[in-house]
Amino acid sequence: MHGGYCLLQIGVAAESLTEVGQAVAVDVHKLIQTAVYRSVIESRKQSYLANLSLYPARSELPFLPANTQAVILQPLGNSGIAIIGGDTIRGFTNLDQERYSSIQRVRFIDQKDSSLKKIRLKIKLK
Repeated sequence: MHGGYCLLQIGVAAESLTEVGQAVAVDVHKLIQTAVYRSVIESRKQSYLANLSLYPARSELPFLPANTQAVILQPLGNSGIAIIGGDTIRGFTNLDQERYSSIQRVRFIDQKDSSLKKIRLKIKLK
């Protein structure tokens, strides 16, 4: 999610209750209002929820499959976040967390988010 848009949703997602066989779409405007999103954006630091069932954030991420046990929330630039889910409690190692935190240090993200804005514009135009 970046700049008010869901740029990419891959992998397994929760199944829609209203549309059989369809995934629950990420409601970006609702996600932006959640405490978990604001916390990551304001701190600009990765948040690792090793046992998702112990956090109220579970209800803030309804697009994740029911069996999601752990989540990494990684800020992307100044206005984005990557949400990576796992199916086991404490399923991400320190190395996994380090790898995902390196996303923040990628050069194109640090250039005032210009590359992600270009990607968003291309997606919006299609």
